[in-house]
Amino acid sequence: LKKKITEMELKLLAEKPWQLKGEVNAGKRPENSLLQENLQFEYTTRLPPEITEETTKTLEDLIKQRIKDKAWDDVERKVKQTENPFEFKKRITLDQEKSKMSLGEIYEQEYLKQQQTEQVEKTDPDHDSIKKMMTSLFIKLDALSNFHYTPKHAAPEVHIITNQPSIAMEEVAPVAVSDAKLLAPEEIKDKVKGEMKGDSEKTKSDRLRERQKKKKEKRIKRKEKDQRQKLIEKLNPGLGNKYSKDRALRELEKESKAPSSHVTLLKDTKEKSGLTSSKNFFSQLQEEVSAGIKSKQAEKRRLKYRHWLDNICGQHSSRPVDQELPRATRDSVVMEAVGRGEKEARLLPRVADFEGKSNDWHTS
Repeated sequence: LKKKITEMELKLLAEKPWQLKGEVNAGKRPENSLLQENLQFEYTTRLPPEITEETTKTLEDLIKQRIKDKAWDDVERKVKQTENPFEFKKRITLDQEKSKMSLGEIYEQEYLKQQQTEQVEKTDPDHDSIKKMMTSLFIKLDALSNFHYTPKHAAPEVHIITNQPSIAMEEVAPVAVSDAKLLAPEEIKDKVKGEMKGDSEKTKSDRLRERQKKKKEKRIKRKEKDQRQKLIEKLNPGLGNKYSKDRALRELEKESKAPSSHVTLLKDTKEKSGLTSSKNFFSQLQEEVSAGIKSKQAEKRRLKYRHWLDNICGQHSSRPVDQELPRATRDSVVMEAVGRGEKEARLLPRVADFEGKSNDWHTS
């Protein structure tokens, strides 16, 4: 068994014969190797019949018989028919316009025509007109011949009521669909000339071409703008239009930039608010409120400290409270209060910062 397995493995690993290599020409196979093989081909096309003496004889007999019968395969001559004008009138003319009726109405009419067995007699329009004239004449004669005036009979009014939905479904596509969806892409937007290329695929010439195209479009827009500006200035001269105002401002700016000019432009000093969104507005409002609260708290601390300082300075001196002590005396009094650990002395650094004297307190 092991021997068989090894043989099979070697057979699989070995090089395949030329028969199993697909398309092989004469250089890739040994000489006269095709003579040893039994090659079979399956043809999909029908093979032509083998020409024998019997087939040729039957063909000759058939040709001779056709000659005797004079049954030729020539093209038959077509005769043009002479049309009478009456026949042309009788011919049905096909209506090329789209029907205004829906498919449901058309099928309904066809069904009713099939169901109705009695044929409706066609009336002559001349007869109808004569009948109308007769009725109108009889009404007038009746009004004149009677003792009392008889008014004219009220003619019935014709009201056409169509029991249809507002959007009638016609043919395959619904009418509710807009015409823009039924148009081809080329009808909606002009087809771009040339091949569509990405940014990585574009060459230098392609980029230059695009740049020239953009410049041309800008040039056309600028020319149209200038023409429109000239037309507005002609219709509304002076500073009544925005174009003349802008031009006057530009001229003033040029004059102000000149070195020898005495013209100065007064610019608007109002800063543009950055309140572009509700978030910025509420954040700014919150900052303003918090800043106001902090300033009020600082003012309270400053007044408290000032009152405390005045009291201490008044105790240590014979001077009144309104008069200030010398700087050295005041500093020594405050440092004594700090040494005693009074509560108000903790406010010294904050209040000193508020008054701009932080360096003196820290150094002392």
